[in-house]
Amino acid sequence: MTETRTVNAALAYAIRVLRASGSPTPRLDAEVLLAHVEERDRAWLLAHPEAAAIEPAAFERSLERRAAGEPIAYIRGWREWHSLRIGTDARALIPRPETEFLADAAIARIAERLARDDAPIVAWEVATGSGAVAVLIALRFRQAIELGRVTLVASDLSPDAVELAAENLAGHGVERLVNVACGDLLNAAGRTLPQPDVVIANLPYVATAEVDAAAGSLAHEPRMALDGGPDGLNIVRRLLYEVPTRAAHAATVLLEIGAGQADAVRAMAPAGASVSFEADLAGIERVVRVSLSDSIA
Repeated sequence: MTETRTVNAALAYAIRVLRASGSPTPRLDAEVLLAHVEERDRAWLLAHPEAAAIEPAAFERSLERRAAGEPIAYIRGWREWHSLRIGTDARALIPRPETEFLADAAIARIAERLARDDAPIVAWEVATGSGAVAVLIALRFRQAIELGRVTLVASDLSPDAVELAAENLAGHGVERLVNVACGDLLNAAGRTLPQPDVVIANLPYVATAEVDAAAGSLAHEPRMALDGGPDGLNIVRRLLYEVPTRAAHAATVLLEIGAGQADAVRAMAPAGASVSFEADLAGIERVVRVSLSDSIA
């Protein structure tokens, strides 16, 4: 499809291609991709079916990538998440709607701590990936960070992810508000970086067998951001083991977990910690809150 076609014809062609490739949402994919390459919104396309599609070659390339299973967020280079436009590419996991629950829980916890007293707070997002959660927290607590009441750290084991996170922070004008680091979990806490009062983490929690069998979009995302070992909880287990010695006294840990993992995570919480869960819109216990001291829970 290299010749100029109308919007309607371009969409019809794209739907056939994507349906044949196995896309579960061929019409939606076609509309989103055509809107992207034409620099229009989907509403405009639907309102102007006879308009000429002026970027047929670019549309063809995007269709080839999508037909091969590449996520639309990687093809477009961004994803809307929590009303923010987050840059996305193969360096990091694409931000999911479920992670909005983790971000909201983190914001609520930081706000609770700020309201309690004047003590400064260190919030640390481990495995920041694209940096979406760090961007949101930095925007929400910009004034508190500038006043020194909140210190925000974002880290990841992947240098590529750290680079993407830094780009997203800069793109939202908050790069100076966040300490970005490359490292394994909380290894630098108490050494080159402060001990956190609030730990936020969306760690890999997919079982290795599921990652091995992944197809479509999931197969294009970085394995290290997905693979949590045989039961999906190897990295979560390591973080919870580290927390009592790496985090501040009475710290709170907020984790995103997968379906059916709540009981296992409760069992691996540090001794004496209180554990609670928050369900997502599907009723899945999605966010776990581990408080090292009941006195501040």
